[in-house]
Amino acid sequence: AGVLIAQLKNNGQDDHDLAVRNLRTHQIMASTGVVHHGDLGQLRVRLRPGRYVLVCTLADHEALGMRTVLVVRARKGT
Repeated sequence: AGVLIAQLKNNGQDDHDLAVRNLRTHQIMASTGVVHHGDLGQLRVRLRPGRYVLVCTLADHEALGMRTVLVVRARKGT
């Protein structure tokens, strides 16, 4: 648990974004915004223990497989 800083480098031809969605509430917690070809996007978000989805929210990209689950665990010793 703590701060996640993630960068997205778009080497593709289509626009993309990277968003962190709470798996339980479906709420978008942070996003890079639209990242165009050749550009770099960044997000920063504080995450509590739980399950989140990293996803591209543009067009049908999520349905095409642009998503993965992120499991956040409590820090050791807390």
